Amino acid sequence: MEKIFQKVTYLKMMKKVSIIIPAKNEAEYLGQCLKSLSELNFPKEHYEVIVADNGSDDDTVVIAEAHCVKIVNLPEKRTISAVRNGGVAKSSGDILVFLDADCTVSVNWLLCAEPYFEREDVSCFGSSPIIPEKATWVEKTWFLVRKSEQQVFERQWQESTNMFIPKDVFEKVGGFNENLMTCEDVDLSYRLLELGKIISDSRIVAIHHRDPKTMKDFFLKEKWRGKSNYSGLFQHGIKLSELPSLLLPLYFSGLLLVAIGTLLFGLAFTVSGVLLALAELPVMGLTWLKIKKEFSVKKYFQLLLLYNLYFAARASAIF
Repeated sequence: MEKIFQKVTYLKMMKKVSIIIPAKNEAEYLGQCLKSLSELNFPKEHYEVIVADNGSDDDTVVIAEAHCVKIVNLPEKRTISAVRNGGVAKSSGDILVFLDADCTVSVNWLLCAEPYFEREDVSCFGSSPIIPEKATWVEKTWFLVRKSEQQVFERQWQESTNMFIPKDVFEKVGGFNENLMTCEDVDLSYRLLELGKIISDSRIVAIHHRDPKTMKDFFLKEKWRGKSNYSGLFQHGIKLSELPSLLLPLYFSGLLLVAIGTLLFGLAFTVSGVLLALAELPVMGLTWLKIKKEFSVKKYFQLLLLYNLYFAARASAIF
């Protein structure tokens, strides 16, 4: 009897979680996302799932209705930030969770996150999403950049694909910046850092099923993400942690263009070679830092290729 009483008391004290999924034409992935959420090892009455639909014209809403989740129709919203904020406006939970429609979660996802629900020194928590088992070489190689050897650590920003924030803290910082097309999670994280720590815990597992699978997809995705990288400076100012991703693309592309220019104007191949080497040196060094603990020649050159694509994409985003 005492155990039953303790369990009832515990359930009454538990904080409610609102899982917000922004969606536009996500019929291909949404079903498996919602299925994984329905199988969570967590009391059903203590979490709600909200699909914030941004005017889908496929079966996204039909799939959401079939899983009996709350649907918020937001066809007029211009950015994903505005869609997420719209979902928050209809939420009833104490903890907000932002999850992408192309993700699935582990059965103990919320149980592993629960220890942070009461942490007053933590303003945000989650983890970087992992890649699926049948990932392409592009996914596996770029994951080397994102993964950490530490299970729990403090970080400067958390991806909005798997992001937990106490609702009162979210409201204090004003939510997502609806003017940003991308990098809105970085901007929000910097404001959250003023109120508490951002913790990454790899046990809070989310699997991302739509990371770029080819070099072309990778280039286009990084070009898209880069569009708000520089406009974000006007929102939150320059952060030291952002400088490499801001300056290296300019350095890399600048030397590359000058090297090509020297060839076009018939100048010495030696000059072009030196410029290309100078452009490549920091890229090679960065690749080495990321790969040195799992070094293989194949992995090194695969990551070197992706870093070259990354810097070229981020530089092209400026224009």
